[in-house]
Amino acid sequence: MFRTILFLFLTVLSTTSFAQRIKIDKKKLDFLKNETKIAVRLTFPEDLIVYSLHPEKEFIENMKKKYGKIDKSKGEKWFKTYEIAKKETWRDAFIQGVSKKLNRYSDLKFVSAEEETNYILIIEADWIYTGYGGSASIGREEGKLEATLRFVKTSQPDAYLYSTQTPKVIGNYAYGEFGI
Repeated sequence: MFRTILFLFLTVLSTTSFAQRIKIDKKKLDFLKNETKIAVRLTFPEDLIVYSLHPEKEFIENMKKKYGKIDKSKGEKWFKTYEIAKKETWRDAFIQGVSKKLNRYSDLKFVSAEEETNYILIIEADWIYTGYGGSASIGREEGKLEATLRFVKTSQPDAYLYSTQTPKVIGNYAYGEFGI
């Protein structure tokens, strides 16, 4: 059963990244074999790079100016929406996507970090491209993410049990909410 769950987890991750490989040592994930749920926490470091080579702070200021040119409250509204997306929306989308894929094959569930679990998968964003597009746009570009995946025991969140890097994982369209 554990091998099936592990295989499905790896398949989901590689599928969401369009067959890009994530290096995983299956033996080091043996601690997950009896788990039925794993919490997910999405984190963003202070030196996060957004879009090409822009630090996140610069990206935020540019976007607040762009959306707030005529009405400053629109720039602030954009910023609040962006912050909610970082804390909840993107994490929840990941959880729903992975859970939907695993549902057919396994009892393993990924849940929000607020739920009580033995282990947490910390997804630390290293680089993010927010994407752009929408129903009125001519072009679309999916969001992309490079991240470090870390498994930790809930009781010892600073002690990593396993860690690996992802290539650029391709996500959904931003529909103009956070695009450049």
